[in-house]
Amino acid sequence: MKVLLLFFTLAFALYAKDVTEDDIKKMIGHMLIVGFDGTKVNQKSQIVQDIKKYNLGGVILFDKDYKSKKTKNIANPKQLKKLTKTLQAVSKEPLFISIDQEGGKVARLNPKDGFAKIPSAVTVSKYNYKDTVATYKKQAQMLKSAGINMNFAPVVDLAINPKNKVIVGMGRSFGSDPRQVVEYAKVVIDEQSKEHIVSVLKHFPGHGSSNADSHEGFVDVSETWSPEELKPYYGLLESQHADAIMTAHVFNKHIDKKYPATLSYRFNTLLLRNEMKFTGVIISDDMQMGAIAKKYTLKERITLAINAGVDMLLFANQLDNVSVEKLVNVVMSQLKAGAIPISRIVEANMRIENLHTKNSIIQKPIKFTKKREDLTKEYIKKHYGLNVKDIKIEPIAIVLHWTAVPTFNKSFARLYPETLPTDRADIAKASALNVSAHYLVKRNGTIYQLMPDNIMARHVIGLNYSSIGIENVGGKDNKKEDLTHAQVIANAKLIKYLRFKYPKIEFLIGHYEYTAMQKTGLWLEKDKNYRTKKVDPGKKFMQAVRKEVRILGLKSSHE
Repeated sequence: MKVLLLFFTLAFALYAKDVTEDDIKKMIGHMLIVGFDGTKVNQKSQIVQDIKKYNLGGVILFDKDYKSKKTKNIANPKQLKKLTKTLQAVSKEPLFISIDQEGGKVARLNPKDGFAKIPSAVTVSKYNYKDTVATYKKQAQMLKSAGINMNFAPVVDLAINPKNKVIVGMGRSFGSDPRQVVEYAKVVIDEQSKEHIVSVLKHFPGHGSSNADSHEGFVDVSETWSPEELKPYYGLLESQHADAIMTAHVFNKHIDKKYPATLSYRFNTLLLRNEMKFTGVIISDDMQMGAIAKKYTLKERITLAINAGVDMLLFANQLDNVSVEKLVNVVMSQLKAGAIPISRIVEANMRIENLHTKNSIIQKPIKFTKKREDLTKEYIKKHYGLNVKDIKIEPIAIVLHWTAVPTFNKSFARLYPETLPTDRADIAKASALNVSAHYLVKRNGTIYQLMPDNIMARHVIGLNYSSIGIENVGGKDNKKEDLTHAQVIANAKLIKYLRFKYPKIEFLIGHYEYTAMQKTGLWLEKDKNYRTKKVDPGKKFMQAVRKEVRILGLKSSHE
């Protein structure tokens, strides 16, 4: 990851002459999630102007004002839907419209305002699996209907301190057993993912052992915190359920003797990034909360958080009445002073873009039973000379294809079966395993995931065991270069996302280039006579995609 970050810094420097100060300010704005007042907005509203001028990363909505308790953003379902639609429409790029909707006492969608009642985590923890799914399915559908695409939930803090008021006392935890917390959290995340809602795990590295509330002031967990509190994060990272994580403003001298977690390089980079291998987006808790605001100036908080590894800064309740313009200018001045490196801004923006990409991917699995797994193992043994226990791969390359089929439905139908169709006599002798790919991109740019990207697909001779395959609908008669600009952009976004997910990826090739890879250590094919001539996905398409992802520095087969 350090090497990847260094490359981004150098690559950005190469483009510096084309990047204006306004461009950088928009990159800074993209790292902000802010609150605002009002149940409706128009072109003159400050939040609308900020979205347009600074390319804001997101907004956060509340039912009540933190101080006055008067209605802030949410009055009823109809009003909320109109508000979120307007906000999304004024943003040139996808906007995170976020909320704290946990259920129980932390529910911004209040039944009194016409929304469904969602019970607290401690209540749900007594439910069976079926009722738990039903509960969070209802909540996810409610959020989707309201136009919300990011939820600061689930809470994965452990309920290990009976005296804890902010988590345990409010019933916000699924329990004290990390395994139970992981299982219930998975349900929340899975149901929200189905509705394309980003789940933000909170509060890292754990708030359930504290004796104080970080909203009010300094919180020291040095003598109460346990490494056990990291287990839910490890569990959800292992199962690929962690896309975004919110930091806690808790202080632990055993990990960082100077700074609380949100402002700590040791917590966010050394522990969460390097040791725990988290590659998603880190979001701060509210940067105006007493735990850090009473001890650090605005400039100090912002600088420390960004340098610590936080990608998005949350300014939720406007407690300081600080404007977006001021926040952007603070970061800009620190960049100019050399207090914040441009690499952090570039890196954070790429992670944010990748999160949007992942959240846009539609799951459409091909048929994958034990039969396909067994056929894959047989293929690996026959062609690569390997006896494997599973069919997992470590991606090193990405291979782009076209389907040579004109429609999405027909393309999917070809890839869906586990065995080859009868008209593929050209490769049938090599194996009965059907060709497949990890992703399929529609002509309008919509991305579908057909199978997990860390297991082997049959999509390219010699390289299946180390490559991810991306099919694109098109390629008339397997000759015409007719893939669309929307597919170019979609492929580029997907490649960037995959490179961040798998930092060891170093090659990007078109299918027609695969034989040149025989000179690399990735080539495993044992049968010297097993080769086919390919022209997909077209040279013009590859040139266009490579131009879009040049910042990644991926090698072609010719290098």
